[in-house]
Amino acid sequence: MDPLEEQKQELEVLESIYPDELTKISDQNFSIRIALDTPSETKHTLVLHVKYPPEYPEVVPELSLEAEFDNDGVEQHGNDDDSDDEGPRLGDLGEFVRFESPDIRTLVLKLEDEAAAQIGIPSVFALASQLKEEAESLFQAKLSKAQKEYESKLLAQEMEEQKKFHGTKVTKESWTKWRENLRKELKIDEKVAQAYQDMHGGRMTGREIFEKGLAGNEDDLEAEVAAIAITN
Repeated sequence: MDPLEEQKQELEVLESIYPDELTKISDQNFSIRIALDTPSETKHTLVLHVKYPPEYPEVVPELSLEAEFDNDGVEQHGNDDDSDDEGPRLGDLGEFVRFESPDIRTLVLKLEDEAAAQIGIPSVFALASQLKEEAESLFQAKLSKAQKEYESKLLAQEMEEQKKFHGTKVTKESWTKWRENLRKELKIDEKVAQAYQDMHGGRMTGREIFEKGLAGNEDDLEAEVAAIAITN
């Protein structure tokens, strides 16, 4: 059959299938608006642009794609918690999913592969059907990814909040470092050295040592530090 005749027949069939969705520019140039079924109130539409080369269907048609969305009247809520974060709630994430340029390129490449596999027969209806299926699957994949990222963010926030109540777990290394820093800050070693000098160099009597509170000073301080660590 003559390629132009095959193109004419296919276009007539497409016009009967898509009476409102197909926009005819010429016998070789038209577009089809494909409404997607997605788990969101936002209406997503893909516009498939088709151009017939003179040799079609013995060669692949020229294909291009654009994405549209309509969220007029769609109510969008704030976050799940009472914070000042005005991001979306988990149940509203579908309203924020969009088809980006990489998504469009991916869909077009898949259509071109399918068109190449169907060379020799009119294929636009099959391509439009595949596009709808692929796009809806891609939308769901993007939504699932957004939900996982949202849940991970909430989990991280919750773990951070828990730290405020439970504090940082004390290890032998962290305790030793904290103890050393505290001794430096309170100049404990200097005070002990001075006390030792007073006791041994100055020949203080036992009564003087007791009255000045130098006896057992370091041990008492160690006990106080340990008590602080336990309460924290």
